[in-house]
Amino acid sequence: MMPEQRRTQAVSELPALYCPFPSFVHPQADRIDKKASEWMSSCPIPQDPDDRRLLLRSGLSRLLSNSCARGNADRLEVGSKWIYLGFSYDDWFESHTSLDGIVNAVCAMQRAQEAPGSVLSDVPFLPAFAEIMGDLRGIATPTQYKRFTYQHLSYLHAIPWEASYRLRREVPDLNTDVILRLNAGANLPFLAIMEICNGEEVPSAEFNHPTCQAAVEVAALLLSWVNDLCSISKDSRDGGGRGGIVNSLQRERRYSLEEAVMETISVWNRSMFLFKKLSVQLATHGSPHLRRFLDDCGASIRAIIDVHAENPRYDSPALSVTADPPADLDPSPLNIPSISWWWQQLA
Repeated sequence: MMPEQRRTQAVSELPALYCPFPSFVHPQADRIDKKASEWMSSCPIPQDPDDRRLLLRSGLSRLLSNSCARGNADRLEVGSKWIYLGFSYDDWFESHTSLDGIVNAVCAMQRAQEAPGSVLSDVPFLPAFAEIMGDLRGIATPTQYKRFTYQHLSYLHAIPWEASYRLRREVPDLNTDVILRLNAGANLPFLAIMEICNGEEVPSAEFNHPTCQAAVEVAALLLSWVNDLCSISKDSRDGGGRGGIVNSLQRERRYSLEEAVMETISVWNRSMFLFKKLSVQLATHGSPHLRRFLDDCGASIRAIIDVHAENPRYDSPALSVTADPPADLDPSPLNIPSISWWWQQLA
């Protein structure tokens, strides 16, 4: 059996992920995805033709549509363009061999986000990125765009950090990798863009509260960890990033691939259990806008599992799901210092 086949098989043998949220399909998801992928097909990003073909066949924009039950189709189309472009420039970053080039690109993107009319360099995807930022600014409230900008900057700042490990051919320790994935996974801005697509604004006093921020971080990492599990074969095939929770567990604890995958499922289930408890706690006295936002965060977690199922981009088997937590689930905080503060927010 070839190494890639062994890695794929490890994913196929996973126990079910605990996810208490039902699947949802936005009634206009197919039409939105078609329009976004057609737009993406014309973007001049240097990309392997096979990778471009797989991306455009992936239907990945449905992740956003199926996370936003009340999402407006026109807003979702803007967000879906960002989804496709984001996967493309993330691939571009991973294929880049110059840290200087990556830093140049993220700095130019930061300025284009702060002022969509500003283009500082000849980064190939910058005009398309600036176009989307301009469209987002046009439909978002000032607070929503500020939140999205802050979360997207966290992603941009993490890209050179992540690349430094990849270019040195090193795997970060687990505690570091968790924060790298939290930011470099781009799921914090994804959750922020949902608020824009729904046309609702969570009051700042609620959104900025540590308990809400903890819940947002848990949701973002749950999204990233699904991608880690589903990217095992892809990374083996194309030599992608050396980070991710599976790789870090293998390095730090000297686990086999199978052991690291099983531990990742345990980490997922314990974190999902916490997210559910934090969401219920916040919803008890939260505003309708906050409750709907938390509902959408839950929907996004289920949506990423569904969208990755048999996705040609990842070539991985579907992940099974159960609505019930494992009988032996440990509710105590994970022994990962960078995220242990999450559990301190429980009442």
